[in-house]
Amino acid sequence: MKRLSFTLFRAMLSLCVASLPLMRVAAQTMKVYTGQVCTVYPASLTGEMPFSQNGDLLTIHGKAFSTSQVDSIIVDRSACPSSQVDVRYAGAKAWVTVAGNVAALLNVSVEGAHVSVLQDAALATEVTYSLSGQSTQGSFAMDGEYKATLLLNGLTLSNTDRAAIDIANGKRIAVKLPAGTTTTLSDGATGLQKACFFINGHAEFEGRGQLVLTGNARHAYASDEYTSFSTDFGSLTVNAAQNDGLHIGQYLDLRGGTFIVKGTGGDCFDIEKTKDPTDEDNGFVRISGGSLDLSVTTDDTKGLKNDSLFYITGGIVKANVAGNGCKGISAGWDMFINDTSGSAPSIEMTVSGTTYMPGNELLESKCRGIKGKHNLTFNGGTIRMTVTGNKAKGISLDGSWIYVKGSTNVLPS
Repeated sequence: MKRLSFTLFRAMLSLCVASLPLMRVAAQTMKVYTGQVCTVYPASLTGEMPFSQNGDLLTIHGKAFSTSQVDSIIVDRSACPSSQVDVRYAGAKAWVTVAGNVAALLNVSVEGAHVSVLQDAALATEVTYSLSGQSTQGSFAMDGEYKATLLLNGLTLSNTDRAAIDIANGKRIAVKLPAGTTTTLSDGATGLQKACFFINGHAEFEGRGQLVLTGNARHAYASDEYTSFSTDFGSLTVNAAQNDGLHIGQYLDLRGGTFIVKGTGGDCFDIEKTKDPTDEDNGFVRISGGSLDLSVTTDDTKGLKNDSLFYITGGIVKANVAGNGCKGISAGWDMFINDTSGSAPSIEMTVSGTTYMPGNELLESKCRGIKGKHNLTFNGGTIRMTVTGNKAKGISLDGSWIYVKGSTNVLPS
């Protein structure tokens, strides 16, 4: 029956193909359904759609479909996306729509609500992946060699054994959160993933939406290369993480947004050098705007930690430094606090922790508001700290305190 039905279908499709050039004025769209994936073609891309000799394959715009897996083909006048993959999560399943102009270069697989996409090495068009809906049994994974955009459009996603979102692509990944939306991600506690939300490449966040993360296995968010947050970024909240809240490679460039990081077993922000010493600004932190509210309550952890130069030229950094041996800010080398961005920075901390592992020559660590491994230049803004912990200090430097201007109620000691 399947062979007979496709013989009839092929004859009907041939008539449809012959008429498509005449129907283009009416903006026809062809939808090919295979399981939970719908591939969408405008009439202008269909052209000839040949079958293989035995009828097992149907080829449309360079993509071969197995006829045994095609559930239906529909022609209508709906809108046709370009260079886009839409993933809509609904409980135990995810439904994927793939734009026909890039379909031949994307290998899309769906198992329940777990979606993975592999971009072909020949892809030279930026694809936007739009994720929406809800699932407690879902995930999204993508790999490839060309930059991409990730649109988080009010997504709620969790599972028991892997990352919620895993982008293995090492190129620039633009992450957009539309205003008025909230995306909530939580990963599986039993998985081996690096983070609940992981990006291998260069991550650039923008949009006034909200992002809420929980890292049940390790970090809440991680990137192997730089992460930037634009001046129009909305908010990012880490409710909990077994390790760091945000673990970032190469550098952090934070220009705007509201950040609340709490419940971490490791540092709130950890910015580390990559293994390539030629990487630009390796280990740097640059904060020129935004507002950070950091809860540093686990022993021997840091609110903001990096491996190199540390710049704060604007924005607000607040920290509750209550764990033993904790640091609000731990700068890997020279630190600069100034108002060159046009908005004087403000640092506010409550430092109440005491010594971690006292008497241990290797592990002993004292609580500090700011700990610098070299010089600190203060050239504008305000520093306000309340320090009550036994042997705790507001500012401790291995180098020099260089004061130019600004208001502070604590000095290195």
